Amino acid sequence: MSRVRVAFVHEKYPAYRHELFGLLAQRHEVDFFFVNESPRSLPPRSHVLRGFRIPEMSDFVVAPGLTRAVLRAHEERPFDLILGSDLGSYATLAAFRAARIARRPFVLWSGEWVATRHPRRWLSRSIEALVVRRSAASLAYGSRAAAYLEHLGAPRDTISHTGNTAGYVFDRADRDHLAGIRSEWGIGGRPVVLFLGRLIPVKSPDLLLRAFARVSARKPNAFLVVAGEGPMLPALERQTARMGLTSVHFTRRAVVGKAEKDMLFSLADVFVLPSRRARVAEAWGLVLNEAASAGLPIVVSEMVGAVGDLIRPGESGLAVPEADEPALEGAILHLLTDRDEARRLGAAAKHAEAKFTVERMAEAFDRAFARAMEGAA
Repeated sequence: MSRVRVAFVHEKYPAYRHELFGLLAQRHEVDFFFVNESPRSLPPRSHVLRGFRIPEMSDFVVAPGLTRAVLRAHEERPFDLILGSDLGSYATLAAFRAARIARRPFVLWSGEWVATRHPRRWLSRSIEALVVRRSAASLAYGSRAAAYLEHLGAPRDTISHTGNTAGYVFDRADRDHLAGIRSEWGIGGRPVVLFLGRLIPVKSPDLLLRAFARVSARKPNAFLVVAGEGPMLPALERQTARMGLTSVHFTRRAVVGKAEKDMLFSLADVFVLPSRRARVAEAWGLVLNEAASAGLPIVVSEMVGAVGDLIRPGESGLAVPEADEPALEGAILHLLTDRDEARRLGAAAKHAEAKFTVERMAEAFDRAFARAMEGAA
């Protein structure tokens, strides 16, 4: 399609989105609007607004000047459309308001696939549904997010699937380096179950520890690596000691950089993400793209947003019911025991993940922009 002028309102500029934002800026004329980001290393034509957390410890960031900043840029050189991301965020509501005032099509990009459990969201649900219904086009991470948008009132033919990707490509780590890590962490030649992510309730690392204790009782040579950091770490270490688990290693730090991820995925025989629904649900689980890139067999809970798209149960991974400890144990044990099945699922996951690219995401944005402009004509 032809280039359009876009106001892209997105609170953050996370590293895993740099390639996508750069590609969109090549394909279209994009002004980006961020909140509380450092002005260094931002895309060209970026605007940074000051935001305030309400209350201080929440994830709701109010940027009072955001609507005004979008409209000011629109007055200088009119936008063709305005895009907001993250349904329920102040930034999206401000972008929607700017679109209504400027009488420009609004496009929504959302990964949310189940209602967030929070009083603020209960109060704003009717407004969010209005945003969805009045959007000229919508972008959804996958089939679950698309179904939720449709539930809120978006016409099916206005929704495009972006998929999701972290832009990571796996390279197997050096054999000598892996041997050193196996020795240092006390793994030896044992099979490794890997968890990688923030140690927070929605990721359910505590459930994984309980399930792994059951796995260890039936397969004593299994080893668990918990990679990442977060507020649950002290409690998880106490839980490990209380259960008498000796075949568990906590990295106790955030995993930063490709080399460390390559090492962890090279160590692993099975990857597990047992997320449960807390205040929010796992929108997608980008770490699954990374594990799939490494050809690892994957076990997830059904509360992971990528289920049904990247992870197709029985085809490219195993999905177990949320918070079902025996089912999680059984799936892990199955993959540690049936290595042919593990290899089949790992190869299928790798094949499936190769289809989730930044280029595919950018093409979905093109379709949404075209749909929005058709409606505005």
